[in-house]
Amino acid sequence: MKIAALLLAALGLIGLAFVIYLLVDGLRAVLERWRNERRLRPLALVVRAREEVAGDLLRLTLAHPRRRGLPRFDAGQHVLMLAPAGPGGRAIRRAYSLAAWHPRPTQYELGIKREAQGAMSSWAWDALLPGSVVRVSPPRGEFVLGPDDSELVLTGGGIGITPMRAMVHAALARPDSSRRIVLLHAARHAEALLYRAEFDRLAELHPRFSYLPLVSRPTAAWRGERGRLDARRMLDAVSRPGSAQFYLCAGMALLESLHTGLLAAGITPAQIHWEAFGMAAAAGGYGQAITLGDGRRIETAGEPSLLATLEAHDCAPPSECRAGSCGQCRLRLEAGEVRWMLAPACRLDDGDILPCVCQPAGDLRIRAA
Repeated sequence: MKIAALLLAALGLIGLAFVIYLLVDGLRAVLERWRNERRLRPLALVVRAREEVAGDLLRLTLAHPRRRGLPRFDAGQHVLMLAPAGPGGRAIRRAYSLAAWHPRPTQYELGIKREAQGAMSSWAWDALLPGSVVRVSPPRGEFVLGPDDSELVLTGGGIGITPMRAMVHAALARPDSSRRIVLLHAARHAEALLYRAEFDRLAELHPRFSYLPLVSRPTAAWRGERGRLDARRMLDAVSRPGSAQFYLCAGMALLESLHTGLLAAGITPAQIHWEAFGMAAAAGGYGQAITLGDGRRIETAGEPSLLATLEAHDCAPPSECRAGSCGQCRLRLEAGEVRWMLAPACRLDDGDILPCVCQPAGDLRIRAA
């Protein structure tokens, strides 16, 4: 009898332990789901400062309405701005790079170029005044600095200087690093060289940082470099191109030219990291249905690439290069057609696509490759 009682007691304890395990595991799952939802929940931020530069560039400083700290981020990441700026007041999303980096941010800085066909940029210029409230996603994106100390070449075309500025801040914040940093900024006019005075000052303070502004339509008063930016200028700016890391942010035409030129010069795809802006306003389209392999259905809202649409819905595949080179984000296209922005630099099987360098041309059905 005693043995039977002991066995029953032991079984009871085992059962109780199992119930506790299920409860703890369930609570852990609920907590993880809550954290994920919180991570994706848009932030309602206040415009603290607004500055118009060179006629078509807008600098915005956003902060928490109660002046609290904001989610941390890696230099090069972006936020998605959400606003009723689409046709008929439809809500749309646009990605804007964070233009400044701090280990404990209390504000986000954005740079927005006004585009003639840009629904979001026009809305931002007209609606976002000091004191206005705007919704943005928490920071996201894979266009970030790698951990190594190889020579760093940062290249921004026009408003593409914004993520490069954040990368400069982060790279210079490491006092123990000897990493050499070269920043090239190409603009049509000297007035459009955002943050020029700051970069000049940083170059004086930090011997390992070089700033090379370039103007393609200079006035007689301009004393700096003239002409168009090409891959040769980037290569000439570094001592060991074969081991350097190249980060590019520009419009698609300049990006494709630089990307092609670097590859032709022997730079490997793994050394080139890029992010595009200013793609054709209608390229992504609105309301295009994308059916995923698990049956979920999402819609485009004018994002610049298929990968950006998938990221906006938190269902994107991993993407290391974001330049059509590594093939990591490869998907299988089961129905529909895509438009290629850059020719893939890796081999693809028939029916495979790289969402980082293509856009939907209509409704799609896709799945993991």
